[in-house]
Amino acid sequence: MSYRSMIHSQAASIARCLETAQSEVACLDLQPFASGLIAVTGIGASFAASLVVASELVRHDRRAVAIRCFDLAERKNLADAIVALSHRGRSIEVVDAVTAHPSIPVLGMTNDAKSPLAKAAGQHLRIFNELDATPSSTGYTATLATAGVMIDRLCQWATGGGMLPQMVTEVLGRAAEKMPRLAELFRDRRAIDCVGAGSSLGTAEGAVLLIREAARIPAAASDTRHYLHGPMEAMDGRTGVVVFGDGRELQLAEELRHIGCPVLLVTATAEIADKGVLTVVRVPAQESRLYRGILDILPAQLLAAELSDAAGLTDSKFRYRQTDTKLTEAQP
Repeated sequence: MSYRSMIHSQAASIARCLETAQSEVACLDLQPFASGLIAVTGIGASFAASLVVASELVRHDRRAVAIRCFDLAERKNLADAIVALSHRGRSIEVVDAVTAHPSIPVLGMTNDAKSPLAKAAGQHLRIFNELDATPSSTGYTATLATAGVMIDRLCQWATGGGMLPQMVTEVLGRAAEKMPRLAELFRDRRAIDCVGAGSSLGTAEGAVLLIREAARIPAAASDTRHYLHGPMEAMDGRTGVVVFGDGRELQLAEELRHIGCPVLLVTATAEIADKGVLTVVRVPAQESRLYRGILDILPAQLLAAELSDAAGLTDSKFRYRQTDTKLTEAQP
């Protein structure tokens, strides 16, 4: 199916994921994850998701950190438990990170219970989004939704994702209204940065992948405060920035507007509005950083689709196919 159709299927996909995860998580033994340091790992979009997942665990006063697969595979005794994310469960790097730690608890989250990661992990939770496209849309948001159910049970919390599918529909509609404006402002950018703090850095990482994969525009992610210490100096009227957040991000968006750099600001605050080259898409405030991450990525998904269409790359396949990044289901 097309990238755009997958974007607009996410309300139903997330509803399905929440229902399935709530059923499956009841069968898991999460006690091994109740204390100690949890390493959350993944690669590509799944690493972006791991940043959001780790941040949500920290919000619940759990010791957690997102760790690159290479670092986790190389360093023994780095964590007390692992949450490993891989949409299809076939990424070699994630499986290697897990198998390097045979003596510690591992929870694998994939959409295939027969995948190499599901088999390598001690326990498995299914990401039941069914279909996805390239770049990933439902796979990313479904991972966050499924992780939200797991964290609620682990932390004996009730975030309440019942209204999430409806909010997804509303945000997609709101963002779609801004796309003609954004398509014009972001046309022919030579580079696009994506910026956010905390869990929103994960959202920025996810947005960067979308822009690079869908539109083949150079893009980079940065933490908000780090961005102020030099990286934003490269931005001007020929570039663009996507900013996620409600704090220092507002001033950053205004500063970029003043130098003539087109900005998409995704925020829950009503303190700022469209002006000049600044475009604002508002999302509902959320206590859960996972659910906020789902809502925040939606405008970036649509922007990537607009940029892809403008570049004549609608639903184009990857140019560079790798032969050493995926395992077959037959392999351990």
